[in-house]
Amino acid sequence: MGIRSAGLAAVLTAFPLMLSAQAVGAAASALAGVRSWSYQLQAIDLRALAATDSDLIVIDYSRNGTQAGAFSASEIAALKTAPDGSRRFVLSYLSIGEAEDYRFYWQDDWARNRPPWLFGENPEWDGNYDIRFWDPGWQAIIFGQPSSYLDRIVAAGFDGVYLDRVDAFERRDPQLDAARRKSAMVSFVNALAAYARSRSPGFLVVPQNGEELLSDPSYRRTIDGFAKEDLLFGAEHDQQRNSLGTLRASLELIERLTAEGKPVFLAEYLRASSDIAQAHEDAETLGVLMFIGDRELDNASSR
Repeated sequence: MGIRSAGLAAVLTAFPLMLSAQAVGAAASALAGVRSWSYQLQAIDLRALAATDSDLIVIDYSRNGTQAGAFSASEIAALKTAPDGSRRFVLSYLSIGEAEDYRFYWQDDWARNRPPWLFGENPEWDGNYDIRFWDPGWQAIIFGQPSSYLDRIVAAGFDGVYLDRVDAFERRDPQLDAARRKSAMVSFVNALAAYARSRSPGFLVVPQNGEELLSDPSYRRTIDGFAKEDLLFGAEHDQQRNSLGTLRASLELIERLTAEGKPVFLAEYLRASSDIAQAHEDAETLGVLMFIGDRELDNASSR
């Protein structure tokens, strides 16, 4: 084993994130008992998903991202029962840190007359736009009225939401400094969760990335688990093992949540069989649940 590999192994061993029996017993999170999960946002086939043995499924609320393709309450209800008859959790993907031009809320005239919270397109994802997530105009689109995004998800019967682009607070903005952006995102997620639970008690909230927010106790109390992309590979360069510093920085923050009995879900995007094998070994050492697929997330089967 090389020096770098030995160092990575030492870091992983130093941060066993698995939930202890005591933590699980005291856990507020209903997700503490989940043992496998699936993550698919494109080419969704409900029959194929229903046939999996996953305890947790994360999908878009729509077949194609549009309101016309939205899944019905009966379809989501059917997905909540696993093949062995056990209860399964179904979360809806919800991006709260970027606007998407294929969603129901997008207005064609925004190309000429943009609202004050809407900025340029993300060069890495067509149709996704930077926003000021703290703006009341944007937050009203996400939750607070029957026609809002979150309210549609609740009405469809999802068990909760899987929040993407929570890490949008990292984008610099002259209106708010870094500390105020972090605080604004915590407030946004906390308010969103409280609103959803007032309409659907026990509604689950799982944010993806932005682990810096886990230093806030109110945020940790609000969320039911945490999802992390590229913890092991791909954070700095696609398909490449992450550095010791990057890994350690994330684990030090994530450990705060697992110490409180809440689970962690990893999403790694790998193709090489050797990398996949290493990722499985690392995830087992950490004691976390992992899904391995392509970044397009067009297949519910983990590698």
